[in-house]
Amino acid sequence: MLLLLVGVLAPHTGGGKLPVLYLLVAFHSLFMVGVTAFTLLAVIVVAALRWRWVTIVIALIALVASVSVMVPSLNRSPRVEPARVASSGAGTLRVLEWNTGEQDVDTTVLQTLIKQTDPNIIVLPEYFTQLAKGTLADVAKQRDMQILGWNGSSATALISRSLGNYRVDHSGTPPWAGFVAVPANPQSPRLVITHLQRPSLTSTSLWREHVEWAAAQCQQGTIAVGDFNATAPNINPSTKLGKCSDSAAALGESPQGTWPTALPGSLGATIDHVFVGPGWKAAAFSVLDGLDEAGSDHRPTFAVVTPARRT
Repeated sequence: MLLLLVGVLAPHTGGGKLPVLYLLVAFHSLFMVGVTAFTLLAVIVVAALRWRWVTIVIALIALVASVSVMVPSLNRSPRVEPARVASSGAGTLRVLEWNTGEQDVDTTVLQTLIKQTDPNIIVLPEYFTQLAKGTLADVAKQRDMQILGWNGSSATALISRSLGNYRVDHSGTPPWAGFVAVPANPQSPRLVITHLQRPSLTSTSLWREHVEWAAAQCQQGTIAVGDFNATAPNINPSTKLGKCSDSAAALGESPQGTWPTALPGSLGATIDHVFVGPGWKAAAFSVLDGLDEAGSDHRPTFAVVTPARRT
């Protein structure tokens, strides 16, 4: 009963300060599966001992736990086929994000995905910029994109020159948290590119420092993209990052887990996000499957973002 109560209440706490609770929130479905399995085992044992009333009570608990597991799984959002998402409309942006683990994913696989998704913005949270300027130079040239990043971050962004020139701002950025891409064109989004450091088994303090930095950057006209090493409820039970809203949550979706690829999507943690600030809205968000054997332990994400109507 205590485990079930913890499982039900945990997503409403975020778990940002306690490493164990953080993991419970991140892998909530997996935890509830464990609770269900444990409860069913207890039912079998108690039934064998012929404790009738205890069996009934535990069976009811098992039923509640099973429903808690199945409902989120059944509500997992279907994959959006990127090639079928319309790219028309003034200001519409197509955002591809994938933590490829540096070169764990073959460059040709990444190039094929870029061709299929036709993005304006590509975010690679774990791909050093100096490396990208060599391996992805042809991609950037063919698609007329800038390659941006800095030495204090492992993240790289490729941004279409149709959005105007961008510059890197890393002032006040904690080491290895990411950077801000600032547009020269005021109509283009300010981009917060992230690869937040993961919490350790004993502390979440460094991760919280990185989250606070990212939240402070989420202002009017901002889009924050990358690997946050946390689910949206981990970051904030309201699924907000500063003034930015999580795309999946804003669309009422429960996407497949982005990490790790060793687990089914329904049991994994969605730790890669696209957050949109005032002035922008999410039109689509999807975790892309079919690439679990490509080499990365993350699944790529794809989003379509449009300017919000001004009233």
